[in-house]
Amino acid sequence: ERTELMRTRLLDATIECLAESGYGRMSTNDVVRRARVSRGALAHHFPTKADLVTAAAERLVERRGAEFRARFEAIAPERRTPERALEVLWSFYDDPSGLALIELTVVARTYPELTPVLVKMGDQIAAVTAEMVLAYFPSLASVPFVEEALRAVHALFAGLALSSMAGPQATGDAQAVREFLNILAINMLASGESLASTERSPS
Repeated sequence: ERTELMRTRLLDATIECLAESGYGRMSTNDVVRRARVSRGALAHHFPTKADLVTAAAERLVERRGAEFRARFEAIAPERRTPERALEVLWSFYDDPSGLALIELTVVARTYPELTPVLVKMGDQIAAVTAEMVLAYFPSLASVPFVEEALRAVHALFAGLALSSMAGPQATGDAQAVREFLNILAINMLASGESLASTERSPS
C-alpha cells in the first residue's frame, strides 16, 4: 500500500506539472518538490523521465475515462440534449488535465515511447463516447458512420483546445465552431429519429 501511495503521489504530481509547464519545461525536480518526496524515491519507482511520464499518461488516460463516464451519467434525463452532450465532450479537453493530454500528444512525435499510451487513450475515449451517446440518443444508432462522426468531434475538439492556447481571439473562434457543431448535432439527431420512425412504421 505504501508503494502504491508513493507511485500515486509521483504520478499525480507529474500530471499537474505537465498541465502547468508542458513536457519540455517540466523537470523531475519539479515533480519531486510537488510530490514532497526524495529524489531517491523517484529514481526507485521511475528511473527515467520517460518512464515517469509514460506511467503518468497511463494513469491520466484511466482517470479521464472514468471522469468522462461520470460526467455523462450525471446528466439529468430532461437535460440530455445534443448541446449538453457536446458540452460534456468539450469539458474533456477544456481543463488542465485535458491540456496535459494534448501536450503529450504533441511531444509524442519526439518521444515515440509515449505513442502506445496515447493511441490507447484515443480508443478508450472513443469507446466511452459511443457507449454514452448511443445510450442517451438511441436513435443515432440508425445514422450511418455515427461512431466515425464522434471520433471526428473528438479530433476537432482537440484541435480547438490546442488553438485556444494562442489567446482570446482563438478562444472566440473556438466558441463559434462549437456553436456550429451544435447545429450539426441537432440535425444529425433529427435524422436519426426520422430513420428510427421509418423503421418502426408498418410496411
